[in-house]
Amino acid sequence: MLQFLIFVFSLSALLLGAKLLTNSARHIAKVAGVSEFVIGATVVAFGTSMPELASSIFAMLSGHPGLVVGNVIGSNVANIGLALGLASLLFPIYVSRRITDTDIPLLLASAIATLVVFIDLQVTWVEGIALILMYLAFINHELGQHRNSERTAREKLDLKQVAGFFLGMALLYLGAKYLVSSALAISQDMNISESLIAFFLVALGTSLPEIATSVMAARSGRYEIAMGNVLGSNSFNSLIILGTSSLFATVTVESDFLFSTLPAMILLSFLLGFMSLNNTITRLEGILLFLIYCLLAINII
Repeated sequence: MLQFLIFVFSLSALLLGAKLLTNSARHIAKVAGVSEFVIGATVVAFGTSMPELASSIFAMLSGHPGLVVGNVIGSNVANIGLALGLASLLFPIYVSRRITDTDIPLLLASAIATLVVFIDLQVTWVEGIALILMYLAFINHELGQHRNSERTAREKLDLKQVAGFFLGMALLYLGAKYLVSSALAISQDMNISESLIAFFLVALGTSLPEIATSVMAARSGRYEIAMGNVLGSNSFNSLIILGTSSLFATVTVESDFLFSTLPAMILLSFLLGFMSLNNTITRLEGILLFLIYCLLAINII
């Protein structure tokens, strides 16, 4: 029971730290006069995946790569099956041309890249660098399409935001550290593999911002945010988090866990891509995405 309480408190600290860090970084970028698009493509996209990144780095430093794999695949499956599944189940989501032309291809490419690097059940630092370069090439391409974006009006530096930046960093550090240690303790107490604990507890916890954002954005009719938030997070998880984690040590995974979860991630990614062709994720399609997640969860328990 104590470990579950530590997990909940550390998760709360992790999510709060990521929020403070993202808000302060956005403010600092506006002080520098950076355009809204650049802020969205870099600061916000990075910030929403900060919980997954921080916990994955701590897992690698602790010598537990199974947590990383479970976190990445679990987050990606939850983002599509739960976040978009629930959002479109409640409010059908319109898919813009920009999403189908840029975000969907990156999602599918990152899913295929994940499959390729895990063929031998491990991700080496060389493969990790390739994943990171793939993501950076996409970001560079996107920024290149908006090089003429107008710069925003500069804001005055708010010292509270600067303090928020450092507080966010501290909360992120402590939250990630104790999230990993409590997850490992729960894994040992329940005699469940690290990957499964990460797939359910860690991944669901760190995906809460994406789930909440997608549902609220769909409810208010901000469909591009609902879709872009999930697609950007999944691509970031597959390319940056796996890639960065492999720089600390080779990321390895049990074959049983990988073969029962990675196909579902690939299936959901391509199914979402197919659904996006008619520019709308309907309620029926949302139910399908949600049911696939539930069936996967039941199958691997």
